[in-house]
Amino acid sequence: MPAILEHIQDHEAIELTRQLIRIPSFLWRESALGRWLADWMTRRGYEVELQEVPLADGGATHQAIGRLRGGGGGPSLMLCGHTDTSDWQGAVFRRDQWRHDPFGAEIDGGMIYGLGALNMKAGLASMLTAAEAIRRSGKRLKGDLILACVVAETGGGVGALHLIESGCRPDACIVTEAGNLDVGVISVGYVQGKIRVLGEFKHRVPYVNPIEKATKVIGAFSPSYVRIPPKAEGGWLRYQPHPLIPGYPSMAIRHIEHHQDVTAVTFDLRIIPGMTEDSVREDMRARLERIRREDGEFEYELLIPQSDQQPNMPAREATPLNAPVVAELIAAHRQVTGVEPRVGAGHRIGATADTCHFKGVGITCVEYGPGYIPIWPMVDECVSIEQVLTATKTLALTAAALLT
Repeated sequence: MPAILEHIQDHEAIELTRQLIRIPSFLWRESALGRWLADWMTRRGYEVELQEVPLADGGATHQAIGRLRGGGGGPSLMLCGHTDTSDWQGAVFRRDQWRHDPFGAEIDGGMIYGLGALNMKAGLASMLTAAEAIRRSGKRLKGDLILACVVAETGGGVGALHLIESGCRPDACIVTEAGNLDVGVISVGYVQGKIRVLGEFKHRVPYVNPIEKATKVIGAFSPSYVRIPPKAEGGWLRYQPHPLIPGYPSMAIRHIEHHQDVTAVTFDLRIIPGMTEDSVREDMRARLERIRREDGEFEYELLIPQSDQQPNMPAREATPLNAPVVAELIAAHRQVTGVEPRVGAGHRIGATADTCHFKGVGITCVEYGPGYIPIWPMVDECVSIEQVLTATKTLALTAAALLT
């Protein structure tokens, strides 16, 4: 057994996952968990910063950043996970259908159950326990090891953006998203927004009904999450297909609301490298203008992003396989499991991650973490204990190879 793994006790990652599940941390309401994590790292001797992250509504939430200092003679590494869990209008998704207490952290059949177990408190526990193995080993670090427990990944990566703005620039980063232990070197981004269809508010003819007009918007875009062909092949989006992300870009209408003379259609468009928020805005406007030319009563407003509080997630190019963080991660997974990991977009194809923001400022990023996502959001969210332990050991070996 490699020496670094002697400093890992299996029960620690399991119990830490359970403890994190017991602390509710819905999107935008993560301060209690942030403070708990800051205290956990402080008591173990990390340099800790509890960052206040301002929100667009005037409020704030908090994220914990820990650091083990290196001597400066080598690259720095950040392990990053988000503290926000899925929410269903501020509550647990379909709470009445859960068989397990969402905050009970119960163990059943080799799985840990609870809200956030999969996405992504197991990833947080794995990276924190891996860092503890590094600290306990007493090995001198060449570069810093940073533990970033960031907020609001599902809110557009607000916490990651705040961390970047604070000046954090490690050489490499592993985001411990639930990827079924695949090595994710590329992921999609998304552009989310609203199309507000304008009508009239009266009870007589002539009457421009925005609900009826909104059906034209829905019909103008492709069926939900079916690949949209490029404009050169008869589609309405301009892009070049990407070999590592087959089946994308794709789009779905996610929500419709109506009040008096306005019907608002909310959409989610998953994009690939080469596409941008600006290019999508132009392509969508062209599509909507076509409806306007065909229907003189059609009026609309296109809002991208969907709110000031939630930015969109850009799509970045793949991290090279020969990047040290990727090569060492693959080698570590092989050493722990005896098999080669799946490399590419992996299990998380179609999902976004904070890697997009870190890549945007030149940080070499890869995704690797425990948990298989069959559907999202999910009732009785759970994560495999075996995967939590594998991820912990793989992350510890990778960090040791890069930093010591």
